[in-house]
Amino acid sequence: MMSELLTVVLAAGKGTRMKSDTNKVLHKVAGKEMVNHVIDTADKISSKVICIVGHQADDVKENITADVSFELQSEQLGTGHAVMQARNEIENHSGDVLILYADIPLIKENTLRNMRKFHDDQSANLTIMTTLLKNSTGYGRIIKNENSEIIKIVEEDDATFKEKKIKEINSGIMCINSNSLIKALDDLDNDNAQDEYYLTDVVDTVRDEKGKILSYQIDDEEEITGVNDRVNLSKAEKTIRERINKEHMMNGVTIIDPLTTYIDENVEIGADTIIYPFTYIEGETKIGSHNIIKPHNHIINTKIGDHNNIKNSNVIKESTIKNECNIGPFAHIRPGCIIADGVKIGDYVEIKKADIKEKAKVPHLAYVGDAEIGSQTNVGAGTIFANYDGENKHKTIIGNSVFIGSNSTLVAPLNIKNRGKTGAGAVVTRDVEEDTTVIGVPAREYIENKDG
Repeated sequence: MMSELLTVVLAAGKGTRMKSDTNKVLHKVAGKEMVNHVIDTADKISSKVICIVGHQADDVKENITADVSFELQSEQLGTGHAVMQARNEIENHSGDVLILYADIPLIKENTLRNMRKFHDDQSANLTIMTTLLKNSTGYGRIIKNENSEIIKIVEEDDATFKEKKIKEINSGIMCINSNSLIKALDDLDNDNAQDEYYLTDVVDTVRDEKGKILSYQIDDEEEITGVNDRVNLSKAEKTIRERINKEHMMNGVTIIDPLTTYIDENVEIGADTIIYPFTYIEGETKIGSHNIIKPHNHIINTKIGDHNNIKNSNVIKESTIKNECNIGPFAHIRPGCIIADGVKIGDYVEIKKADIKEKAKVPHLAYVGDAEIGSQTNVGAGTIFANYDGENKHKTIIGNSVFIGSNSTLVAPLNIKNRGKTGAGAVVTRDVEEDTTVIGVPAREYIENKDG
């Protein structure tokens, strides 16, 4: 049985090649900060995660969502120096230590699990994740003995002509016994051109102590690709989105064109939902089953039930759409909306903080803000809910089976009760009682002349 695993994530660097005021590891990939991709993966296999912060430390700590411990590297003096900041935790840990980098967001949980198992099965003191590259220029080369054990890592600038031909390269990711790591940290020095403490130098100590040093070679080089600039960032984005879309498709979601469909990592989608091209689904959105989501939709932090028809070119944010609704095209559903079963929200309708009950209709060309609309109610084309008086927002409450005539203006605060009606072009400034029709500007009760 494997011992508990302590993971140290290095997130202290400046990342100057990103050319950004934002810390490199806080740049998002598929809607989630790079550092959170790494920590969330590590958290699934670790008993504890320590994050080493330095540059913009407060910003990094504020954006990390998992329950981790932090250690500060106040001066960035190399990767070995970064790990030194977690010395107390490492000394108190009687098992393996996994070392990861916050700018390698593509590493997979299974890869780390398999590496850890390999390390344990082989009774290794140190296991380094490696891969083979056709062009290994710029990477540290893995030098092995006749027993396929690692004897050293040679950086590009120090490599001989023969060593530069080696294709197996160091990823930087390693699993090491905590006792071996403490001894190696004690032996590290900064006697080099950069005056830095290199983590790769732990190989020398473990080797000198007759420890077993192995490589865990992976086939997918993308997993260990570091993100150092915006080009790397775009490549990482593409890879993770491909993974996300593939997982949804394997779970029964139809994505017509995965190359033009952008889904964040935390999105949930039910089986038999069909997603058309140029759709963006972001944040913590949850979509049920048997929905049709047509092209050019942008859906953010929204809950969508089952059997809905989301037509093309809508923006839907921080709202709830229940079941069997028809939305759009070209609707704008702003935060705070609750749309009940069977509702129709038509083309060029904007709604904000609106509670719309079962089978109500707002078919086209309307603004609905700070409102409650009852079941079976119909809101005519061109209707405006005038919710703002210049200083405060006010609410409009509309009952069940109400008919709002085209081009009506409803001046809040206002209550139009069950089965009320407004004539076309009415400006309604006072409450409307049940079964009452109002017309005109300002709207007054319409009393039919039965005598003709």
